[in-house]
Amino acid sequence: MEDRAVAPGNGEGGGAVGTAASSVSSSAPASSDASVPSLLDSRTLPPVAASSDDAAPRYLPREDGSAPSSLTFSEAFAQLRKTSSYVAPPPEKSQENKPPVRDAAATIYVNRRQKGNPMLKSVRNVGLEFRDGLIPDYVMGENSCCVLFLSVRYHLLHNTYLDERVQSVRKDDPTRYKTKLVLCFVDVDDNEVALREINRVALLSDFTLVLAWSWLEAARYLETFKAYENKSATIIKEKVEAEFLPKANDVLTSIRSVNKTDVVTLLSTFGTVKGLMNASMEELSLCPGVGAKKVRQLLETFQEPFTKQ
Repeated sequence: MEDRAVAPGNGEGGGAVGTAASSVSSSAPASSDASVPSLLDSRTLPPVAASSDDAAPRYLPREDGSAPSSLTFSEAFAQLRKTSSYVAPPPEKSQENKPPVRDAAATIYVNRRQKGNPMLKSVRNVGLEFRDGLIPDYVMGENSCCVLFLSVRYHLLHNTYLDERVQSVRKDDPTRYKTKLVLCFVDVDDNEVALREINRVALLSDFTLVLAWSWLEAARYLETFKAYENKSATIIKEKVEAEFLPKANDVLTSIRSVNKTDVVTLLSTFGTVKGLMNASMEELSLCPGVGAKKVRQLLETFQEPFTKQ
């Protein structure tokens, strides 16, 4: 009987496993051989075909019907404009010849003869609109206020100009404008005689004379005339208080060195203005804060006659 070597294991199964392992180990290449490429090396893998999802976007077909590989937005939009579904936008209306719309409440109408006036460069708070057919130089409203402009230097050269302009306004419609003004720019040092002549013409023609010593001041007057064209005179009228104490303060503080604190002290002591006026020097001297000087001035005011002899 021949002796056979059996690999350790559970019977014949263990020998089969050992035989298979030895065959695999004998057929596998040696790992130490660097010249043999590995099965996991990416260089040995075949190239992967690009999918349709990775292709460049296609917007529109070309004119010949073939699909382009890619189109820019400009090219795609140009193709879209050639289709029958494209509707061109309406052309924009030209605004070059259209006059700007101005607010009449903040616009001064200017006679075209004033187009070269340097004062207009200083007018910033209101709009200016040149109009044909205006008789005055400036019109604030249709029937509210009109202005004639004149410089003293021009008056010295043409001394009848203002009278002619005033007469033209009066001849047009003497009752049309509620307020008529002569805005005079004083640009001459020796102006006393000229201003007297200008004032005489304005006064006799029912115009109000307003003097300005700079272009900026004249422009501010013009803007103010426009701002107050529809305002009543009550806005500049002094407000009269209805209460007793404000009235007493207004009257008694007009006496020199008498202040509002003294008024309160005197009225609280004598009760009324009549009682204060009938008080004697000794009674006034007893009031706190009222010295001899104030007492003397109070008595002189109360005892002074209304009419001088």
